[in-house]
Amino acid sequence: SSGINAEWHYGRALRECCRSIRIGKMLIRRQDPDNKDKPKVIYVRLPPDIAERNVLLMYPLMNTGGTIHQSIVELLKNNVPESNIIICTLFVTPDALALLQKSFPDVRILTTEINHDCALHFGERYFGTDI
Repeated sequence: SSGINAEWHYGRALRECCRSIRIGKMLIRRQDPDNKDKPKVIYVRLPPDIAERNVLLMYPLMNTGGTIHQSIVELLKNNVPESNIIICTLFVTPDALALLQKSFPDVRILTTEINHDCALHFGERYFGTDI
């Protein structure tokens, strides 16, 4: 398996758990703070044999799904089959989930919760506060 770190860096914990895992990195960002523009790929470094591996695509909060969508496009450009991609996220909005399921039906999504306001909900759950 390979772990891809889009924004959320918990590679150390993943490596401690799965010593033989190969970790790749992507930096994909939006220029528009309102999330209306297409995400721009800044940097991609993937293991050379990624097309033969299962890929854990790790991202903490999926509000629109746009950045993860672009990450999957990058994986597909590197010949990773959709069925080999597993998204790991803490919280996802119903809109992001619908976008990804429609665009990439064979990608698996693992999340702790589906919530309409991921960012607010994450702050409440993680920090125990009302933001």
